[in-house]
Amino acid sequence: MTKLRDSEAGFTLIELLVALAIFALISVAGVMLLRSSSDTQIAVKKRLEEMALSHRVANSLEGDLAQVIARPVRDQSGQPIPAFTQGEASVPGALFGFVRAGWSNFDTTPRAGLQRVAYVLEGGMLKRLSWPMLDGTSPIDAAVLLEDVTSATVEFRDDTGVWRDDWTATDADALPRAIALNVNSAGKTEQRMLFLVGPQTRVPPPSIETDVAE
Repeated sequence: MTKLRDSEAGFTLIELLVALAIFALISVAGVMLLRSSSDTQIAVKKRLEEMALSHRVANSLEGDLAQVIARPVRDQSGQPIPAFTQGEASVPGALFGFVRAGWSNFDTTPRAGLQRVAYVLEGGMLKRLSWPMLDGTSPIDAAVLLEDVTSATVEFRDDTGVWRDDWTATDADALPRAIALNVNSAGKTEQRMLFLVGPQTRVPPPSIETDVAE
């Protein structure tokens, strides 16, 4: 019987087991690397989507609030509504409402270039409402800007530079200088957004000086 040389003997069982173990480790490392890359891509995509939503809300608010004008309106029953309101009895969940200029009329519809707008929190969604006419109508459009909103609060900066939690101006034409919208969403940190209101051409009220008798 011819004896096989060492170079022709093949692999032992131990050598095969070691080779399989090394191959398994390489395979596991490859799978973990691919999973990590996939998870990173998903996280980045989710973050970009969140940023896009935030920008959408900010752009909508900035575009509306920059064109606010002092124009009081009337509701469906004919009751007067100030130019800028915090909440409205006829609009459930209303945060604030106003009238803005610059409403483009591309289809030449017989209407004014002014639009009544309100931002509301309803059913966990931040929405933008609009009215077809300024007076005596109900809102028809409701664009959802954010979902899974747990709470939203508004602060108002008046002409004296003071931030207030309420807007109860006695003058129906009064407008805040700026607003701060604080939004809390499920599983996220609070988002605070600041916006100027109107063209900022209003002159603050003069300070009242008291004459001291000598």
